[in-house]
Amino acid sequence: MKRYEIRLPYALSDRLAAAFPEMEAVQIAPATTILVGTLRDQTQLHGLLARIADMGLEILEVRQEG
Repeated sequence: MKRYEIRLPYALSDRLAAAFPEMEAVQIAPATTILVGTLRDQTQLHGLLARIADMGLEILEVRQEG
């Protein structure tokens, strides 16, 4: 299992947080939210990234911690 941070150029909203229940959503600036959490494997990461894309959201950065 690996911990990831996914940076999105959006203010945190209830809809955004609810769309990714497996991740913690943290607003770090007025228009920047980071999704932080531990994912099982690359398949789970790709599934999460696909959901982000399906919602039409932009991704600023994906980082693996540690």
